[in-house]
Amino acid sequence: MKRKITYILSILMLLNGISAFAWGPKGHDVVAAIAEQNLTKKAKKRISELLDGKSIVYYSSWMDNIQNSPYWEDGYYKTKTWHYANVDKGLTYETMKKNENGDVVAGLTMLTDQMMNNYDNLTDSMRVDYLKMIVHMVGDLHCPMHAGRFTDLGGNRTKVMWFRQETNLHSVWDSKMIDAARKWSYTEWSDQLDRTSKKYKKEVMSGTYEDWFTTTVAAAAEIYEYVESTGEIVPSLSYQFVYDFSPLLEEQLLHAGYRLAYVLNEIFD
Repeated sequence: MKRKITYILSILMLLNGISAFAWGPKGHDVVAAIAEQNLTKKAKKRISELLDGKSIVYYSSWMDNIQNSPYWEDGYYKTKTWHYANVDKGLTYETMKKNENGDVVAGLTMLTDQMMNNYDNLTDSMRVDYLKMIVHMVGDLHCPMHAGRFTDLGGNRTKVMWFRQETNLHSVWDSKMIDAARKWSYTEWSDQLDRTSKKYKKEVMSGTYEDWFTTTVAAAAEIYEYVESTGEIVPSLSYQFVYDFSPLLEEQLLHAGYRLAYVLNEIFD
């Protein structure tokens, strides 16, 4: 029976998760690892206590893994839309049509407000869940196709050839891009990226969720423009695309890590 439930959940994740997943497990691990390296001692201690000794890296993909479970419907089923905010060409987060169930910006704003201003009134399980969600969603906030167009479901309807294999633009930015750019583990990614000055970190950490998401919208627009400039019905992407967009990939991962650290330090320090 247990095997059957696991199998059914796996199928549901394949069918329903395509428009929600971002970065893939490795990307989320990179973001969480960079954040963990930049937590204050007090924040790291309090987070460890809340997670029973486990790290935020351990739970970085928890929100993706749990969202298709039947048990999720008991409390958080509406958060499926909290992984993204699809912004069509010519629109901004402010002018786009909002999803009635919320989005990644609205969700993060609510969760952070609860953790900072209503912490004592939350149950232990709510604190743990909210923390896990923030860890994951800050990563999602920085994934370009999670700010992709509503008309193509964040790149899911934009077909491309990736090293001669048919896929879609969302899938490329889900996990294919990070694996093509470097054959590194998540620890190697975090160690190599997190080498900047205190001044740079401070600059990156300034702003709001909406400010940060605005840069992701701009990144998505740059990617769409590149793909459309090929003039191909099904654009062929390979080494040149990886070369051209690796700096953007690295920047988005690094910024997400620093900003996650900033948010968690604000909550727990």
